[in-house]
Amino acid sequence: MRQKLRRLDTPNRVRHQFAELVALLVGDGGAQILNLYQAFADEAPRLLEGLSDLGYGPVPTWTNFVYCEIGVEADAIAKRMQAEGVIIRPLGPWGAPTAIRGTIGTLEQNQTFLKAFRKVMENVRVREKLTLR
Repeated sequence: MRQKLRRLDTPNRVRHQFAELVALLVGDGGAQILNLYQAFADEAPRLLEGLSDLGYGPVPTWTNFVYCEIGVEADAIAKRMQAEGVIIRPLGPWGAPTAIRGTIGTLEQNQTFLKAFRKVMENVRVREKLTLR
């Protein structure tokens, strides 16, 4: 299992060591942790690319979440996303009122996230255009 963990390509060595420690502590359940860890590693680039394709600049991540500046008040976006069945965290309380944090999920969960985000942000753009007229 240690060799498998070391083969995962990430610049954050501490994360490797933590995952290795947890896998050792849980014994046979370590394979599940390794699979979860690999899922984050596989899905993070897809989610980042999806947000970038929509015109946003997510910050590269080595964790189980993404940080993304969205250019509008994040509280309202979080409420609209929740209405679409997706929970994100607006980061205003941490000094970033136009940023969100979204958890990296499975392929299907990330597709749902991106579909809802596209819909919500397109509605925001339409409202902004109407307000400017």
